[in-house]
Amino acid sequence: MVALLVILTIVVALAVDSLVLHRQARTVAAEALQPIVAMKLPQPPQGVFLDTAHTWLRITSDGRLRVGIDDFLAEAVGQIDKVDVPAQGASIERGQPLFTLTVKGRKLVIPSPASGTFMSANAKTQSDPNAVVRDPYGAGWVASIWTRDHHAAITPLRIGAAATHFLREELHRLADFMVPSGSMASVPVMADGGLPGKGSAASLDDKAWDAFSRQFVVIHEETTPEA
Repeated sequence: MVALLVILTIVVALAVDSLVLHRQARTVAAEALQPIVAMKLPQPPQGVFLDTAHTWLRITSDGRLRVGIDDFLAEAVGQIDKVDVPAQGASIERGQPLFTLTVKGRKLVIPSPASGTFMSANAKTQSDPNAVVRDPYGAGWVASIWTRDHHAAITPLRIGAAATHFLREELHRLADFMVPSGSMASVPVMADGGLPGKGSAASLDDKAWDAFSRQFVVIHEETTPEA
């Protein structure tokens, strides 16, 4: 009797192991079949001013500056786990940290496109961080700033065709940056070598992630906006 129970126990254990392995194999296969979706061509809407650090601002009816990330950066990171903002009333300088995005457990510090006072965060993106990437120019805005000098705030920024041209150039620059080599061999890039895959930046290793942050999420004062 005891021997029979032992045999039954072994059979059950083997069956459970087989089931677990089967499910794991199906999961791996499903992940392998996930298609690489190319990043969308950036298309900033009319009325938003873009900075080289991939933030935008819009002047609202009450004079505040509404700030978010552009569609290039939203497509590059693909998902956002958390959005951290400063305390209300904090003094903000152009080029200094305004908010921080957490992407797959890693931080991406976003500099402010303008100087002013931090007024409020978007409650929507606090409770649903992925709204930042789903609708970056609309419901996914992140912060509201008050400034005393609106002219100074928008002067260094791009708008209209100049903004679109800048983002299209950045897309090509990102494609070059993401060329698989060394530790970056597993980074999703479109097979034809054209557009990077959506969320490619989030798939970088830690060293390449830091390089991405330094090269793309930074204000370049030497660049003069086109007319």
